[in-house]
Amino acid sequence: MDAMSRARTIGVAVIAALVLLSGASIAFAATDAGTATQDNETENETENETATVTFENQTSNGTAVAVNNTTLPEGGFAVVHAAAPADENATDGENATENETVTNMSEEYEPGEVLGNSTYLDSGEHENVTVELNESLEESQVLIAMAHQDTNDNQTYEFPEADDPYITDGEPVIDDALITLEEEQNETTE
Repeated sequence: MDAMSRARTIGVAVIAALVLLSGASIAFAATDAGTATQDNETENETENETATVTFENQTSNGTAVAVNNTTLPEGGFAVVHAAAPADENATDGENATENETVTNMSEEYEPGEVLGNSTYLDSGEHENVTVELNESLEESQVLIAMAHQDTNDNQTYEFPEADDPYITDGEPVIDDALITLEEEQNETTE
């Protein structure tokens, strides 16, 4: 083998090695980018997760109610508010019977004073969250559950100074329910 052939063989080997190395680097970068994309998608899913609250009609002893389900993307609290009529023509749920289906109550009511809140809830979905009320209910009534953030990250509910409600489409995330007191329930069945 002459010097020229040897130089060509070495040159081809060097070029082949460079091609292999650059291909491996590109493949590694593509794999790493794929992982980064997956990580970003997971983060975005968490960030884009919408807060929700489900509060169904229920019977209560008047000292606590159950928020059936709430999703809190960044953690926070399930908060129960009094329901105030949204306008003068709204009817109250006080006169609704157990068998009566009340629909679109959210359009009739807006959140009033805070009546109670859950303990701090981690980010994610929570079911059957008990909310102890600050004062016992004296009569059956419509209440509103609202999803609140923990804006100051201290795991203590401090609204209105902090811990604003979660907002979707410019409105607080709420649901309402008719709370029937057990004693009133017993009176109607006797």
